Amino acid sequence: MPQQMERLREGLAGRYDVERELGRGGMATVYRARDTQHDRPVALKVLHPELAESLGAERFQREIRVAASLQHPHILSVHDSGSTNGHLWFTMPFVEGESLRDRLTRERQLPVADALRITREVALALDYAHRRGVIHRDIKPENILLTDGQALVADFGIARALGTVGENLTSTGTIIGTPAYMSPEQAAGDLTIDGRTDIYSLGCVLYEMLAGEPPFSAPTTQALIARVITESARPLHSVRSTISRQLSGAVEQAMAKSPADRPATAADFARLLESTATMPAAAYAPSPRRMSRWMAVGAAVLVVGIIGGALGILWSRQHSTDSGERKVAVLPFENAGSADDEYFADGMTDEVRSRLSTIRGLRVTARASSSQYRRSKKTLHQIGRELEVQYLLQGTVRWSKANGVSRVRVTPELIDVSNDESRWSAPYDTVLSDVFAVQASIAAKVAEALNVALAPPVAARIAERPTSSLDAYDEFLKGEQITNSLGNTDPPTLLKGLEHYENAVRLDSTFARAWSAIARSHSTMSGSSPTRESVERARVAAERALQLAPDRPEGRLAMGSYLINVKLDYEASRQQYLAGLAHDPNNANLLGALATVERTLGKFDDALTHLKQAAALDPRSVTVARRLAAAYHDLRRFTEELPAWDRALALAPDNLPIIQAKALGFLALGQLDSVHALVHAKLAIVDTTALLVRFSMFQEMMWALPPELWPKILPLTVKDFSGDKGHWGLKVGHTYLLLGDTARGRMFGDSARADFEARLREFPDRAQLHELLGRALALGGHRAEAIAEAERSLAMRETTLDVGLRPYVHFQVARVLVQSGEYDKAMTLIEPLVSTYASDVTPAYLRLDPTFRPLSGNARFQRLVGK
Repeated sequence: MPQQMERLREGLAGRYDVERELGRGGMATVYRARDTQHDRPVALKVLHPELAESLGAERFQREIRVAASLQHPHILSVHDSGSTNGHLWFTMPFVEGESLRDRLTRERQLPVADALRITREVALALDYAHRRGVIHRDIKPENILLTDGQALVADFGIARALGTVGENLTSTGTIIGTPAYMSPEQAAGDLTIDGRTDIYSLGCVLYEMLAGEPPFSAPTTQALIARVITESARPLHSVRSTISRQLSGAVEQAMAKSPADRPATAADFARLLESTATMPAAAYAPSPRRMSRWMAVGAAVLVVGIIGGALGILWSRQHSTDSGERKVAVLPFENAGSADDEYFADGMTDEVRSRLSTIRGLRVTARASSSQYRRSKKTLHQIGRELEVQYLLQGTVRWSKANGVSRVRVTPELIDVSNDESRWSAPYDTVLSDVFAVQASIAAKVAEALNVALAPPVAARIAERPTSSLDAYDEFLKGEQITNSLGNTDPPTLLKGLEHYENAVRLDSTFARAWSAIARSHSTMSGSSPTRESVERARVAAERALQLAPDRPEGRLAMGSYLINVKLDYEASRQQYLAGLAHDPNNANLLGALATVERTLGKFDDALTHLKQAAALDPRSVTVARRLAAAYHDLRRFTEELPAWDRALALAPDNLPIIQAKALGFLALGQLDSVHALVHAKLAIVDTTALLVRFSMFQEMMWALPPELWPKILPLTVKDFSGDKGHWGLKVGHTYLLLGDTARGRMFGDSARADFEARLREFPDRAQLHELLGRALALGGHRAEAIAEAERSLAMRETTLDVGLRPYVHFQVARVLVQSGEYDKAMTLIEPLVSTYASDVTPAYLRLDPTFRPLSGNARFQRLVGK
């Protein structure tokens, strides 16, 4: 084996550094290696020679490509593959963590909740693969990796490749699969197996997690296979007395000898397990038959009955923590009062959701996803399925102000989605001053109905009053209605909401959530268009919010937003979000914010991981879906990002940032025709002017629009660009250049120059303004000045830690250099970008963008785009 490692090192030199052997199995040897191009660790798997010979390099590469297309949160994806010095190999991400086998070796039996969660995650991964025609064939604890609280299925690459060889492998003496987890049909050599063989294997894995041993064992492989084919495993509930008969039966069904008797799909198996996990504790009592056998003991029956009863009660209580997180969505409470009180009903919904989110044992869907079902005509079962939750909390709110007395009537109801039955409901009718007590009571009663115990600190937090002033609370809710209903990032909307948030803190200077909203609003505006007033107000509000709520999400979100947007202190911002997640690990807002700052720091894989977690908590959030697709783009996984953009567009078909971002994904692959088709399709549902502005604002992407749209940019006004005269001049000027009118292009460039110079007099340290000035100077034909400003911007930004933005800056500076005739300097910036994370640049993109046509005769450029 040392000789094999040396041959690999020689053959992969410059591409991978092979560091050490990690282990070997029946089909491959695995090494830890470093991907030198992306400076990341990978797991390098090398097939054993006899398998490589049976497969052949061509078939291996063809089938591994199919496996590489499997992109799922619980599948360890294939990064790369090849044939080197006679070795067939592929790489996967190197996962920090352990295998399920490692955990079973350490613990032997797992808690029921953990075992069911791991099995469900693997089942969902298998269902995804099966629907795409890929069967794993070797599900076992060694191929299930555990990292960051999630299960990942490994070795789909080997499975797909070996699945095409069939009988050829039997001549080598190699069995596809592992006998202890192999289905009877697989053990018998049936070549027509389907996804149900994986369901059997997963049933065996679950059996071992619960029982502490595989369902079958034997001294030889032949004897073990004989048992698999002919015998039934010992029932789980007889091996471990705390396992219910329902769960035992579900595992037994998955391990049925005939595939026809197993769940039809892996998803069906997951649902079957979930139904056993949500059964009431009474379902786990000993059976009457067993009780009657105990009673036959005679005189000792009373003692045994008392002990048995005590144990039964203890199990009933323990079961609440052994069945995994309860997944709950809080639907918008219906306003049963005046239309003007809609914001109050929304506030009631948000407060209850916020309080429920602090309870460990509950997984609460975030606001962005659940709020989409306001006045929905879908059934509760449909909503539950779409949100992937077990329970829905709905309700009505009526705010009455008759005879000068404010009263609130709230009628909440908790619904079990599986059978549409009410688990709990109770009307509340109280004076307005008791509204916070009502919110706390609803949260506590929901937890009680779901058998989730409240530790004293959690109960105290749920009972907290956010403010002592009902008037301040009313102002805060009005601000929330504006920012949540109109979108919370554009300055006009933020300013409208700020009026109410400022009123709230004037009425109660200790209202932490209002201070947090002020800090985040001013920080967001300061990040793009700073003023001295907004920068100072962001600082004051962030410090006040954190002082008032150091252990609450609102305090950490406020300071994190200030640090990233205003102070540009990215690591300090990251620490704020991590501190918030330590207290509230299921907060989708914190996870999304953390992912944003991780991108800034160049932690792209971490950002993707946290966005996947946020997407699980907020599955119908457009913002999370957009960020998740962008994370694939950052990692240069362009073929994977397009389906992710499709999922985002399914949630928001007319969302212009998503439309433009998907177009950029097409351009990375050189698919300009696909961009034109996308734009033509979306023009039927979006405002044309808004679309033209969006494509123009980002990298002057107007060139990627269908050519018949180019002239429509020329009549746009400064107002169309939100009053930004500098950007208006740049975009219209570049469009004139695109249409061949250099003189008018330069005229608009000079107009943009004047605006950016005025801004720089107020904010001389803003690198972005120097870059924009350089672009305006280049457009106006002022080459020497353009180069100076571009290089000044580059030097200022090189001292920052914004790794996520740096490729964009380099690309923009390169554009200025090309326009100014500095081709070699431009190429020095461009060449690394074709392999840099967070870069939009690919050889295919460079071939399309007309900005780079002057480089067509440049040898370095030709070598780059010809790769």
